[in-house]
Amino acid sequence: MQDLTAKKDALIATAKRCFDLRLQTNAGGNLSVRLESADAIVIKPSGIGFNECTRDNLQVVHLDGTIEPSDHKPSKDLGFHLDLYRIRADIKAVVHCHSPWATGYASAGVEIPCLTVQTIEKIGRMPLIPLSPQGGPQTEIEISPVFEDPKVVAAVLANHGTIGVGSSLMKAQYLAEIIEETAHIAFVRDAVMAAHGKKVADLPRFGTAADADASAPD
Repeated sequence: MQDLTAKKDALIATAKRCFDLRLQTNAGGNLSVRLESADAIVIKPSGIGFNECTRDNLQVVHLDGTIEPSDHKPSKDLGFHLDLYRIRADIKAVVHCHSPWATGYASAGVEIPCLTVQTIEKIGRMPLIPLSPQGGPQTEIEISPVFEDPKVVAAVLANHGTIGVGSSLMKAQYLAEIIEETAHIAFVRDAVMAAHGKKVADLPRFGTAADADASAPD
C-alpha cells in the first residue's frame, strides 16, 4: 500500500505540473508509472483531466492487462503503455500529452529537429511515428517497434501528441517539456530564418562540452 500511495501521489503531482505548464488541457493525454511492489502500473483513466487526478480515480492495471475494479473507463492508450513496460525494463514511467507546439509539428508530418545542446544531450532524436494504416491513433503496433531501441526515450505521434519515458515520472515529464520547448524554439528559428532570408543554420553535434572534447583529435 505504501508503494501504491507514493506512486499515486507522484502521478498526481506530475499531472498537475503538466497541466499548469499547459502541456495538456481538457481530459486528453495520459500518464502512468510502474509499481515496484507488483507487476502493475498506476495510470490516469479515460475522461479524467490531468488537473483532476486523485488517489480515488487513478486506476491500477496489471501488466497482463487485468484492470483492478474501478468506476472509470480505462485509458484509450492503455495498450501502448503496457507494451512499453513489457519491452523495456528501464521504463518506469510514461508521459503522453497533446502539447500544442510539438503536436503542430507532428500534424505537419515534420520531425522536430534536435537543435539545442540540451535536446542532443537528453534525447538525441525524436522519431515521428505515423498514424495507423487505417488513419487512426497510434497503438502499440506502431509505437513499440520504435521504442525497442533502448536509445529512444521520446517520440512524437503524428496528429496526436508526444511520448516521454524514463526511470521516474519526473524524468519522463522533463522529456515531455523538452520536446515542447524544442518545437517552440524550432518554430521561432524557422520564422526568423525566413524573415532574414537564411536557408541553413548550424546544428549542435554534441550535448555537452565533455562529449565535444572527447571527440577532438589528439
